Amino acid sequence: MKIDEKLVDNVAMLARLKIEDKERFIKEMQKIVDYFQILEEVNTEGVEPMYTPIENSAKLRNGEVKGFDDVEDIRRNFPSREGNYLKIPGIHK
Repeated sequence: MKIDEKLVDNVAMLARLKIEDKERFIKEMQKIVDYFQILEEVNTEGVEPMYTPIENSAKLRNGEVKGFDDVEDIRRNFPSREGNYLKIPGIHK
C-alpha cells in the first residue's frame, strides 16, 4: 500500500487532525505499513490464534464489604495530617 498526500489528507480530515509536516508523516506511515507487509509474509499455517497472552482468566473475589481494622496505621504513614484528615497539595490555584 502506498501512502500519499491524498490519503494523509483524508485520514487527517476524518480524525480531525492538523498535520504540520506532511512529508515526515507520509514517511513514518509508510514505514509502519511496510513493516506490516513484512509480517504478512510470515507463515502462520497451523498456528492457533491467540486472543490474549494470559490463558487462565483472573479469579475475582466476591463483592464483600470488609472493614479495615487499623485506619490509624495508614494515617501514620501519611506525611501531613490535620485531625482525622489527610492533607494533600492543592490542585487549584
